[in-house]
Amino acid sequence: MFYLRVALSLIGFLAASIYGVVIAVFRRDKKLVAHDYAQMMVKLMRPPLGLKTRIVGKENLSKAQPCIYVANHQSAYDVPVLAELYPAGTVVIGKKELAHIPFFGWIYRITGNIMIDRKDNERAVGRLREAELAIQTRGVSVWIFPEGTRGKGAGELLPFKKGAFYMAIATGAPLVPVVAAPLRPLFSLEQRHLRSGTVEVRVLDPIPTTGLTDKDLPALIESTRTAMSAALKEMAVIPT
Repeated sequence: MFYLRVALSLIGFLAASIYGVVIAVFRRDKKLVAHDYAQMMVKLMRPPLGLKTRIVGKENLSKAQPCIYVANHQSAYDVPVLAELYPAGTVVIGKKELAHIPFFGWIYRITGNIMIDRKDNERAVGRLREAELAIQTRGVSVWIFPEGTRGKGAGELLPFKKGAFYMAIATGAPLVPVVAAPLRPLFSLEQRHLRSGTVEVRVLDPIPTTGLTDKDLPALIESTRTAMSAALKEMAVIPT
């Protein structure tokens, strides 16, 4: 059943991606394409996985705009979990390898999202400056996974990269932490393990950055990570 359910979810992802390509081609307002594509992924990918979410603090998504959303990163399962929260007019910062995913990579690029090469630090920094410019001139929000890669331990955060926090200080945009409960009780690709259940996701209060300087960077990273880590330890998925 594991392989069947995963396969059906991947078929849902493919169907949603074809839908995303169609609306990307014909819709003039590209700001809504990524949002509508994300909502379609939720509708088509979740049912085969038996996945539901319980959102706490959803009102914090739109309290301060533009902003920088910082979310924990666990697995490919993040897509159907977090897609429901993806706000219109937001760009995502992700690794350049995403460009190779059929349909998804093309939609990712055409809707203004930013890909960075984690092996090329100079270029990565340049792309983050591009994101800063998007916040300042286009008024878009940015979604980033500050761990930089998938966390290994259930319920634990990796050390945060500095990029999102430099960006917040440079633009004055508030940080909005998004925390998804540990997914391992429901999903493990390595162990071929998949259970239906409800995942709690918390959108924490915005963290203001106006007036901060680079000297405040370590404290900003620490306070954000502490808040997210505390929320993560309180949360649990609910198998059904």
